[in-house]
Amino acid sequence: MASQLVSFPAAGQPNPTDDEMFSNFNLRGGDGSHSVDGHREQGRSRRRRDSTASASPRPNGQSSSGFQPGAIVRVKLKDFVTYNEAEFFLGPSLNMVIGPNGTGKSSLVCAICLGLGFPSNVLGRATAYGEFVKHGKDEATIEVELQGEPGESNHVVGLLITRENNSRDFTINRRKATHKEVHQLMNRLRIQIDNLCQFLPQEKVAEFAGLTPVELLEKTLQAAAPEEMIQWQTELKDHYKVQAEAQRIANESGEEMKRLEQRQAALQADVERLQEKKQYEDAIAKLKKVKLVVAYNEARQQFRVAKQQHKSAVERLEQLEKDSEPSLEAVNQKHEYVEGVKAAVENRAAKLRDAEKDADNAAREIESAENKVKNLAGQIEAERSAFTTRRQELGKIRKKITELEAKHKQNPRAFDPAEWNRRVREKEHARRDKEQEIAELNDQVTAVKAQGMEKTAIREAAQKKLTALDSQEGQLLSQLEKKNADAAKIWDWVQNNRESFEKEVFGPPMLNCSVKDPRYTDVVQAFLQDGDFLCFTAQSRKDHKILSKQVFDVNELSGTLRGIERDLDFFKPPMSQAELAEFGLDGFAIDYLEGPEPVLAMLCSERHLHQTAIGLADISEEQYEKITKDGRIRLFTAGKQSYTCNRRPEYGPNAFSTRVQQVRPAKYWTKKPVDDSVKRDYERQLAEATGELQEFKKQLKELYERIDALRQEITIINKEIDKIRTEKNELQKEHSLWQALPDKIESEKRSERDKRQELVEAQSRVADLEKQHDRAVLQKAEAVLQHQTKIAAIREAYQALQEAKVLLIEAQSDFEFLTEKNREILEELENGKVALSEMEKQMGVLHRRATDARAAAENALTDEEREKGELSALAKATTLEQVESDLTAQENLADSIEANNPHALKEYQDWAQKIEREKAKHDRCTAQLEEVKSKIESIRSQFEPQLDELVSRINDAFSYNFEQISCAGEVGVHKDEDFEKWAIEIKVRFRAGEALQRLDQHRQSGGERAVSTIFYLMSLQSMAQAPFRVVDEINQGMDPRNERMVHERMVEIACREHTSQYFLITPKLLSGLRYDRRMRVHTIISGERVDPQGTIKMNFAKFAEIQRGLMKRTIPFASQVARDEASMVEASQA
Repeated sequence: MASQLVSFPAAGQPNPTDDEMFSNFNLRGGDGSHSVDGHREQGRSRRRRDSTASASPRPNGQSSSGFQPGAIVRVKLKDFVTYNEAEFFLGPSLNMVIGPNGTGKSSLVCAICLGLGFPSNVLGRATAYGEFVKHGKDEATIEVELQGEPGESNHVVGLLITRENNSRDFTINRRKATHKEVHQLMNRLRIQIDNLCQFLPQEKVAEFAGLTPVELLEKTLQAAAPEEMIQWQTELKDHYKVQAEAQRIANESGEEMKRLEQRQAALQADVERLQEKKQYEDAIAKLKKVKLVVAYNEARQQFRVAKQQHKSAVERLEQLEKDSEPSLEAVNQKHEYVEGVKAAVENRAAKLRDAEKDADNAAREIESAENKVKNLAGQIEAERSAFTTRRQELGKIRKKITELEAKHKQNPRAFDPAEWNRRVREKEHARRDKEQEIAELNDQVTAVKAQGMEKTAIREAAQKKLTALDSQEGQLLSQLEKKNADAAKIWDWVQNNRESFEKEVFGPPMLNCSVKDPRYTDVVQAFLQDGDFLCFTAQSRKDHKILSKQVFDVNELSGTLRGIERDLDFFKPPMSQAELAEFGLDGFAIDYLEGPEPVLAMLCSERHLHQTAIGLADISEEQYEKITKDGRIRLFTAGKQSYTCNRRPEYGPNAFSTRVQQVRPAKYWTKKPVDDSVKRDYERQLAEATGELQEFKKQLKELYERIDALRQEITIINKEIDKIRTEKNELQKEHSLWQALPDKIESEKRSERDKRQELVEAQSRVADLEKQHDRAVLQKAEAVLQHQTKIAAIREAYQALQEAKVLLIEAQSDFEFLTEKNREILEELENGKVALSEMEKQMGVLHRRATDARAAAENALTDEEREKGELSALAKATTLEQVESDLTAQENLADSIEANNPHALKEYQDWAQKIEREKAKHDRCTAQLEEVKSKIESIRSQFEPQLDELVSRINDAFSYNFEQISCAGEVGVHKDEDFEKWAIEIKVRFRAGEALQRLDQHRQSGGERAVSTIFYLMSLQSMAQAPFRVVDEINQGMDPRNERMVHERMVEIACREHTSQYFLITPKLLSGLRYDRRMRVHTIISGERVDPQGTIKMNFAKFAEIQRGLMKRTIPFASQVARDEASMVEASQA
């Protein structure tokens, strides 16, 4: 399919001549080859485009100085979507791209998006880049030329898309570049294609209306705010997050400090008692150390005395032994003989014991051999018994084989599993059909029940509303629902969730306020708007935040929420009643209203009712002059007129202007009778719902009867299935048993062979055991003979022992005779040795005691205590008994002090450390809060005024645009305590009598959303920071009147000087639209019949010549019609 691009700037001056109309045109085909007279311009047909030039040549010969930096000068496509090859030369202001559906208008939008490095999901179309390559081609190329900064050459960004690997390759000014470099260039030129306020493809129009207010604020700032405002917003978000976190930590830390201090204070009494006890314990510890030193001193003195006594005893014993040595020599010799005989006796006794041991071992060998003989005899008997048992089992196996072979020769009853399964499946299919029918009937029951519940709710609601119409409150609620359904829903939620608020939240003033004197109903409402009657009043910021989140975020409703934290007494009238009477006025509006004080205070705060004077009678000119000169009253009503006075200091100190309007009849706080149509509507709803409920009950009864019948049929089918399966299982079991018979026969034959083998092996084992039994009998006989030899050895050893014992008795008798003869000397020596031994033992005890006491004292005393010598001095001046007495006294005093918590002192110190750490943490958070608060105030003082100014300008333009189509719209900033929730709120009204409603995807139609979207984008045009904007088919779904008005406003705004570039993509346009010399219209024609050579057949220059000829014949009449229309417009404006 070939495609042809036609691009021309269109003139839109009133009553143009034919020459004027076409003199500025430079119409061309896709190659720019023809001028208006149809002649080919050879010099331009092959113009070489130089990316390094400061400005790109354009078809109409103009320079590119009108382009803003970053604006699109040129777009070139090859093998991209529907295009073989095309090149667009764009204008610096409004570029209108028109052409039938499917010609490739939106492909131009796709090319701009992809060519500048943005992802395909921004378009809401294909996600794979290869899908943008023309069918049948391998690669596609895009070239986008962007206007450079002043003094800088243009930027030519190129993109090559490869279908096979779905890859992208970028170039900047013919040089290979990374995607990151392209992204950096876009950021520098402030191109934000991913911002719906700058780039709105047709698939994203609904998404724009679905932006949350918070997202809309961010997109708006990116599109219309200076760079520093975006930076401020980012910094404020970060600072508020830091502030919230620091405040949370500081609060937690403060609470933790209070808790810790309370815990610490609770331990104070125990701490004091423990400190006193610790003093006693320190004294006890000191006395214990003194006791150790005293004990060491006494033990050392005792050891010295014992050592001296031992030395004297040793000297005495040595002298005694020296004096008695000759007398004891014979005794010593005899003693040595006795000891030698004793040794011989012991030696022979040992030989006797060895002989007895050898005899015992021989006896045990006899017993072992006998046991072995008995064991082998038992094994032989067991094997013979087992052999008999195996022979019997072999006979049984042979008999079983014969029986199984006989059974196998008898064929079983016929059994076809497939046939039985088919019968089961037939029944199961029938059951499933019934169950499916029951499921469908249950679905119908569920649906009927759901419809019944819905109708029950409708009936109950209608009954409730019908009953409510009998009360004043019910009538007001009915009026509220009729005037604003969202407000009624909000009020219903507030009434059902009062416990969620700190203080009472009041509903709309139309419900809870009234005029004291009905005569003043009209004048009191003169300065109030619908939102004042339908708003909700919260008495704290927290309640306002809770209600705001519930209304806007959770329920997505539209409503007016206000907060008031001041009492009604705060709002004082500007003058007294007497002064007011001099002006011919009766009082202030607030004096004639009754209702909850917070609601009245809110009306004073929002609408200054405490400063708005009212009167039923008209005032004189003199009274009017007095009021205006006095200046304290700016708003007042007198009779049937309302006055708004404004000072105009720019025209002089006493200059002012007054707006006078007729007082309209009051719409609220009137005692109008109930609308009978409303009551009849509720009665009709009640009757219809009741009738439908009866029908639903009848349907349910029929459905339940059918379900019961089907369940009975399923029960019968289940019984039939069970019967078939039982018969099948019996036959299957019989057939399976018969098929298993050959395997069983073979198994039994294997058992027979195994048994025969076991018999052979048993006979072999019996023969082997008999041989072992014979060998064991021989071993037993040998053991008996060895035992007899050992008994003879015992007799010989016994006789030798007896002989030695006789010699010992004789030697001991001689030794005792000699000993008796020298008894006194021996006893004296023995006593001396015993006494010396006792002394040595006592010395050892004393030495150990002194050593232990010294070690204990050294371990107990510190180096400092040893150096001072205080404890050593105390030890020398006292005794152990005195120290123990003092120690007991101190321990009694310490034991007399008791604390409820024995660990209180340590816990007290632990709490003190924790408090110190928590205090340091709290101080850090407090310092951080002060620092962040200072930063927030500094940045917010710059950001907020500029934001208010920016949104005010947007609101002025947005409201003006809507006024031109007899609708209403406003743009405001919602400033929440949480900076993250600051948002742009767009409210629109398309029908008279409706309240302004928030723009979203649910409340407005597609056409209304489109009008609102384009008007909002147009409102950003004069403040645009982005170099260009794209809107794709935004006029689809608009009615002709709105489309014409939108088009005129777009042309007017986008074609002003010093505005950013604008693209409008549309498949159709109405006739007679307004055009401007600064706009450029691009007509795209594509299809199989388009001349592939360019402009030979599809020549717009020829079309212009034809139109010129037609206009020459119709210009006089057209000029007169235009002049008549112009005069009518001037009269309308007057």
